[in-house]
Amino acid sequence: MIKILTGRQTDPLQEKILEEAVRNYQQHPEHKTFIIVPNHIKFTTEVRAINKLAISKNQSETAVKNLHVLSFSRLAWFFLKDAEQGLPTQLDDAASAMLLTHIVEQEKDKLTIFENSNTGLINQLYSTILQIYDGNVNLEDIDEDSLDQETKSKVHDLRIIYDAFIKEIAGKFSTKNEVQVQLNEILAKNKNLGNTSFYFCDFSHFSLQETLTIKLLMRKAKNVVLAFKTRLGDINPQAEEGDYDYVIQQTISRFTSFLQERKMEYTVNSFPLSPKPTKREILNSLWTEAISKTDDLNQVQLVKADSRYAEAYFVARTIYQQVALSNYRYHDFLILAPDLKEYETYLTPILRQNKIPFFNDLQQEMKYHPLVVLIENLFNLHDLKGNPFTTSSMLAILKTHLLIPSWYKEEAEYIHDVDELENFVLAHGINHGLWRKKFSDFVNAEVIRLDKMDEEVAKIDRLRGYLVDKVTNLFEKLAQEKDSQKALTIFFDFLTENGIAARLEKWRDDANDAGDLQQAQQPEQLWDLLIQLLSDYLMINPEEFNMDEFFNMLINAFKEANFSQIPSTLDAVNLSEIGMVQTSGYKQVFIIGATSGNLPAIQKMPGFLTTENLAQLQDSFSSDSYLEDNQQLNNLDQNYQFGLSLALAQDRVYVSYPVLNASNETLNSSIYYQRLSDYGAREFEQHDLPEKMQDLLSFITNADASLGYLAYMNSLAKSSVITKLLQLTQKVLPQKTDSVLDASQFDNQPEDIGEELATKLYGENLNSSVSQLETFYKNSYEYFLTYGLRLRRRFENEFDVIQAGNYFHETFDRLVKQLNKRHLDLADLNSTELESMLNSVREVMKDEGKYAQLMNDPFNQYLFKCLDHTTSKVAHNWRKSLTKTPLRAKYSELSFGVGERLKGLSFAVPDLSGNHHVDLRGKMDRVDLANFADKDQVLAQVIDYKSSAKKFDLGMFYNGIALQMVSYLDVLANNNQFFAGSDQLSLLGAFYQTVTRQLERLNSDKLIDSSMNLRQAATDSKPKLMYNGIISNDPDILTEAEPLLEGSTKQVSELYTGVKTKAKGGFSLPANRSFSEEEIELLLEYDEYLIKEASSQILSGKISLNPYKYGKSQNALTYSDFKDIFFFDAMLRQNQYHEISNMKKKDLLAKIKERLGRED
Repeated sequence: MIKILTGRQTDPLQEKILEEAVRNYQQHPEHKTFIIVPNHIKFTTEVRAINKLAISKNQSETAVKNLHVLSFSRLAWFFLKDAEQGLPTQLDDAASAMLLTHIVEQEKDKLTIFENSNTGLINQLYSTILQIYDGNVNLEDIDEDSLDQETKSKVHDLRIIYDAFIKEIAGKFSTKNEVQVQLNEILAKNKNLGNTSFYFCDFSHFSLQETLTIKLLMRKAKNVVLAFKTRLGDINPQAEEGDYDYVIQQTISRFTSFLQERKMEYTVNSFPLSPKPTKREILNSLWTEAISKTDDLNQVQLVKADSRYAEAYFVARTIYQQVALSNYRYHDFLILAPDLKEYETYLTPILRQNKIPFFNDLQQEMKYHPLVVLIENLFNLHDLKGNPFTTSSMLAILKTHLLIPSWYKEEAEYIHDVDELENFVLAHGINHGLWRKKFSDFVNAEVIRLDKMDEEVAKIDRLRGYLVDKVTNLFEKLAQEKDSQKALTIFFDFLTENGIAARLEKWRDDANDAGDLQQAQQPEQLWDLLIQLLSDYLMINPEEFNMDEFFNMLINAFKEANFSQIPSTLDAVNLSEIGMVQTSGYKQVFIIGATSGNLPAIQKMPGFLTTENLAQLQDSFSSDSYLEDNQQLNNLDQNYQFGLSLALAQDRVYVSYPVLNASNETLNSSIYYQRLSDYGAREFEQHDLPEKMQDLLSFITNADASLGYLAYMNSLAKSSVITKLLQLTQKVLPQKTDSVLDASQFDNQPEDIGEELATKLYGENLNSSVSQLETFYKNSYEYFLTYGLRLRRRFENEFDVIQAGNYFHETFDRLVKQLNKRHLDLADLNSTELESMLNSVREVMKDEGKYAQLMNDPFNQYLFKCLDHTTSKVAHNWRKSLTKTPLRAKYSELSFGVGERLKGLSFAVPDLSGNHHVDLRGKMDRVDLANFADKDQVLAQVIDYKSSAKKFDLGMFYNGIALQMVSYLDVLANNNQFFAGSDQLSLLGAFYQTVTRQLERLNSDKLIDSSMNLRQAATDSKPKLMYNGIISNDPDILTEAEPLLEGSTKQVSELYTGVKTKAKGGFSLPANRSFSEEEIELLLEYDEYLIKEASSQILSGKISLNPYKYGKSQNALTYSDFKDIFFFDAMLRQNQYHEISNMKKKDLLAKIKERLGRED
């Protein structure tokens, strides 16, 4: 008897199939009855079948002999176990990929597409070869006349590679799908199936070999029954692409055509329509468009969530409340997602917090396990000569905790030493060959505290030596070994003799002791796969060992492998993905992640043969040999699969989506979500936090999960309901409740530490610098952390912006000192002499500790060349500019402050008890002076080197964030004797010197003139290196600084930005950066006021979390190392930026006078 049973997606076809199979088994217990289902639901279907048999016997449990519930693969093994011929050793994916890589390399001269093999292409090729093999396709029969060039080329390459592959495995290996081919060979010869019955259900599609199995059984078995769920519960031979059930109708059509062609009898039974449809059936009729509308769609609840976290919490809260209040069991719930990986970090912890048992269908990947990380990073170190000991891989190996030296008795001690070793290595820039040097060779640099701790350095150096020796010995032995068997023995011995295998065993035992059965299985599964892979490699390469191939095979295999899992309890919520076959019987189903990008889940990455390629090959296929377009099948089946998901829920289905993803990007709902909304499904909004008392029920579950929400509501407004719930929570979690409630009252503002503690941190008197006080005004809490607690981020010896800036500064400092020492005027040197002097300076610098370490890296050597090129440009430009000014660099890196030859700024600190003063220290990059024989006057300017363009900002100065330039001028003014002796010191200004080449943009009007010709100045790539900052507006001082400006009209300064002479005489100056002598004196006075004000607050112990914000993008937190300490949130009322905006000169002077109590 051959029967095709059809029904709708809501009809209990599996129940019907199980009833018929059990009845058949009871009538003929001596004959075999097989129930074939997808592998994914084999276990649960088997339990149901046995339960049904037991119930029919009025028993609670029963034993069976000839009733089998199997998947196709298990059915194959069932028949193969009694067959005379056995299968050759099966090749797994990684070994097959390695074999294909061999073939592509060997045949590449004949191939047209495969110039180089890569992992992705090889995997696609392997899938296609399996399809060809399983699809009975003879590539030689393909007619190439109708093919385009791309398809021809692919078929050409496939023939060569496929023939070579089949030839290579013939008689030695089998493919992973070959068991199905072998099954069909056995069934074709089998004459003992006359009393055997087969029942197939829950399939919507069969592969060619599976289809062939069913056709063979139709001809040989006693009974073959197939159940299919279609749109209207019937067979539609006219189904077209795009129809709701096109894929399954195509599957049915293959069998009906086969039966009709051979005039074999069969019956078609349709599941009867229910006289009174349930809500579930009405929903299915709506979705399949059998009906157009319904008055009430309570079966569906739409959920619009603020985030994935809120979405996951909605699921957990709903399950928790239903189990607690509505007599549901955990196994009544199914959670489906288009991509479950997106929700792993949300669902898993939230379900655990709510004490909800669950089983995750999504298999955990092996590639993140420490053993896999160890093997992958070992391979990264295999090139001992060309690229030895990459630091990232050395540290990764140490952090696997698999290769622990025997002298460590406690793991905690090992972890401590690994952390210290990492700090040391990063601080000293140790990479590649430097790992071979003893750590004691690096301590002279004294860049971190460890450099002064000999015993600690000796400990971590011993660990370094251990790892270097182990890696070196392993790869020296493997490099010398050509025999595969011996090479694999060396690798295996490395794993066992160094305690790696023993450590995996310990992890397994610890997990077993902790009751974590899932975790306990992992080490064993990993080790079993490793042994299998070693065996596979030996089979493919029995003689000559190739290290690269060996490690690549291991790594690729582990990347593709997953841990198999078993449910730890039968009463658990199931987590799975849409499209995976599910058993019926769930009461409530959650479909999460219903965004426009996820549903429908359209595949856009074709295989080796694209949809277009396969369409051209159709004429060469027959009903018994063809290649299917799996991508197109998936895409055509999306609507049907979603309908199946909706139909799974007996009582209710929830469809949800998050408004934002993890990157705070807005997401739109799926077209499926919108359709359900159009049908009348109601939408509920799940927020991240409750907004009012009525929302609270959306967040209450158990004490542990609800505590945070209760504390949040309690912090917003007191309520007797909240108080009562918190009292209940406190009885269950007394300590945690107290901690959370205390934390919920936390005001994110640091407390003042008081004058006494401030004195202990900073001393009686404040010895500070300009940049430190600028930090105070940027954010006083950062000042406390940096200069009070002396916190520092981990030092890493990287060539960053700061290091580059230091190199610039030091180059010019040494150049100026060399010039002064040799009494040379830079203007008198020619280009060759200047470059020679620069090179001699650089050679000395690069031999010194801090730069010598950086020079170990070839890339850093390149960066130094770039910096040298830039400093040369700046120096040559400076030399040329000296012909236009009498100002000469007299001092470089000139330090001022206590103990220096130049006195700093020292003031009594106001508003404190006792006598306190502040001593301000600092260092000026360069001071230029000009003496005039006919005047009792010395002209001075301060130059500050900057690696990026900078302007003096009046708003930043007023708020204390840009004190540097005015403070330098104040130092000059207070040291007249030092700079000018008995003469008068005149201040020209303080200027930034940009130490980079800034070329104009290509589309700039400065580059192209009105006639669309390139300006001559542009062709010279002239660097924009003019001085920019605070400048005196005194005409006498300006002409002294740049004599060419005197007496000329419309003359633009070649030294100072924004300075030029007017046509009618006088100067045009930058409006907000030029000041009179009296105005400069006012700036100096206000600068001193800011220094004293900051010092007073620091020594009084006042601390505020008050970062500045300038415009929309610039603020004190952008580059701060302490953001994780601040927890600054501008949405909180107690966290506010102090806003700063640019100011005009007029407004600045008025505000300064007001603050200083001056009258105009």
